[in-house]
Amino acid sequence: MKNKKIAVIGAGNMGGALMAGWIRSGQIAPENITAVDLIAEVLAQRKRELGVCVATDAREVVGDQDVVALGVKPQSWEQSVMGFRDLLHSDQVIISFMAGVRIAALEAVIGPLPIIRAMPNLLAQVGAAGSGVCAGAHAGGDHLRSALSLFNAVGSAVVVSESQMDAVTGLAGSGPGYVYAIIDALADGGVRSGLSKDVALTLATQTVLGAALVVAESGDHPARLKDRVTSAGGTTIAGLHALEQGGMRAALMDAVWAATERSKALGE
Repeated sequence: MKNKKIAVIGAGNMGGALMAGWIRSGQIAPENITAVDLIAEVLAQRKRELGVCVATDAREVVGDQDVVALGVKPQSWEQSVMGFRDLLHSDQVIISFMAGVRIAALEAVIGPLPIIRAMPNLLAQVGAAGSGVCAGAHAGGDHLRSALSLFNAVGSAVVVSESQMDAVTGLAGSGPGYVYAIIDALADGGVRSGLSKDVALTLATQTVLGAALVVAESGDHPARLKDRVTSAGGTTIAGLHALEQGGMRAALMDAVWAATERSKALGE
């Protein structure tokens, strides 16, 4: 993808995170990325911080792009895409990272073009996103591989069926919010136990980061890793018992379910 040109239609939080991650990865040069948005302040920020090209009118740029990434608000995407759909063509890969928007809906507006639907998250900006990717009826293996290379450049991407995309949204798309809440709660626990907030937050953040790295790099199941750090009658099992009493596992499962159902509602 090094020499490919990419237009990101909708340069808000998620679009900005993807652009930052691609540039950070070294696989895409800033000058090959064009951020398109109606808000001048957003474009000024992207140009200042990332060095990308900017435009307020998608019609000025989409025709000569290799990849057109759609990240406008799900509630208004049709009106936006209708304005430039006649300039899209089969030599491009159209990637949507709009929550809840089905491929069939995109094809109904755009036509029989190679469309990839993806759900990344804001961790893309630091190269640590978990992304789900699925292909439309007119997207071939090369199109899917191109999309996977883009999302693997900002983390780890998996191929799923479109019927699973709402679950990907509920887990990975919304997941950073759950983890931030967990880090905050762990830090507050440290404060309750006598640590300063700064010290507690540093320790909580590093603990979550390190634990995630061990899961990712070891390939071991989290339950097995949990058992390794839990000794008989020790401190960890006492803490885990308190978590079970508080319904931590059920609450997290319910959070993913609720976000999944919201994603389904956005697509209706």
